[in-house]
Amino acid sequence: MLQDTSPHPLSGRANHLRDLAGFAFFAFAALVTGAAAWEQPSVLSWVYAFHNLLLAWFYARRRPAKRYDRTGLWLGMIAALLPAIPSSHASPWYLLVPGLAGYGLCLWALLTLGSRFGIAPADRGLTAQGPYRFLRHPMYLGELIFRLTLVFSAPDVLLGLGLALVLAAIQVWRIVREERLIDGYGCYQRIVRWRLVPGVW
Repeated sequence: MLQDTSPHPLSGRANHLRDLAGFAFFAFAALVTGAAAWEQPSVLSWVYAFHNLLLAWFYARRRPAKRYDRTGLWLGMIAALLPAIPSSHASPWYLLVPGLAGYGLCLWALLTLGSRFGIAPADRGLTAQGPYRFLRHPMYLGELIFRLTLVFSAPDVLLGLGLALVLAAIQVWRIVREERLIDGYGCYQRIVRWRLVPGVW
């Protein structure tokens, strides 16, 4: 059973091991999603495989964390794996535009974060550049939009709806945990008002 724990300080060796594990996780995910895209090619399935490869590359060069959230790590891994269930199916044409738009936002946020990136909430410093000038969690929004297009590619509508609700709940939980962890976040909240959706939350 996973236990909810407080943020943990990290040594240099622990940071290195976590980065290696993250690299291996996303490199393996890139192979699996790449094989699925090869079997049943679609634009979004290839984008998903490329995204996993890109995340592996970022893990190989990211900045050490001062603290990390163990529960948030598991939430991030579940969120990363969840859309893989229906992703082997070709996406309907009408999901292409929102899927690419969501991934465009996700990629913009990822490139802005650079070495600060990580799937677990961790304190690697704040940035207010790029899309982070407008939303506090643009990568989570981009991921949510992109991954929902993969979820709704499932032939079973009820399965797609269920996965969508789980994914949205996980992203909200990750946001709440991350905001409690990062030093100086109160100042950033006063500068950028909205977390995920302007005018809503």
